[in-house]
Amino acid sequence: MKHKFPLIFILGVLVFGPLGCAVLNKPVKFVNEFVSHTFFPPYSGPKAKVIIADFEIMTAKATAEMSSNLRELLASGLLKSQHFQLAAPGKDNNEKPSGLIIATELLDFEPRGSGGSSGVGGGGSAASGALGSLLGANVNKSHITLNIRIVDAETSKVLFSKRVSGQGVEGHSLAKGKHKGSNLGSGLSMYGGTPMEEAVDKCILEAVRYIVQNVPPQYYKGENKNGKTQAQGKA
Repeated sequence: MKHKFPLIFILGVLVFGPLGCAVLNKPVKFVNEFVSHTFFPPYSGPKAKVIIADFEIMTAKATAEMSSNLRELLASGLLKSQHFQLAAPGKDNNEKPSGLIIATELLDFEPRGSGGSSGVGGGGSAASGALGSLLGANVNKSHITLNIRIVDAETSKVLFSKRVSGQGVEGHSLAKGKHKGSNLGSGLSMYGGTPMEEAVDKCILEAVRYIVQNVPPQYYKGENKNGKTQAQGKA
């Protein structure tokens, strides 16, 4: 009997391993739905006022138009979360800012990066060492990295900062059956239906999730029944 356990374990890996990869490699539409239901449940409470600054480009592979499109995607994601009220930067330098500024650096933008391994255990999973014979051929990966800073608009103090990334893998992306250009904007339209689009979508989703989870409660403000402004969780 003691010899049967390793055999059962190996068979389990062979059977359920591909199933696990199949779930993880679902198109980004699956990721969107998962994040929508998990991180952004219906919300109707006070909203935080945010100004989304222009993205600062830190890589030679991106253009000003691309960064503008990424900024629009981030703004759209924050609005869809129902947690934020978007505000434009003050035109008058003497105007006292309020709320938060989302300052973003575009650190890396790689439409066609170095190859990895496809198939069962591809991409460095735990199964890759034990089941090396099942690994597929090398594939190309696309990735993008942003540095997100949540800044108090009045004091210019950085409250939270984090790098967020997204990756798309050739053969596992949303490319099939998706209209070229989708909703990426003109600067990114060439990547519609490619792994780069999947990488961008995942990165923006992670950025929105991070911002929603880290904005302090005192920045969420609304109006009570008397029309007076109140902070989240306060009467």
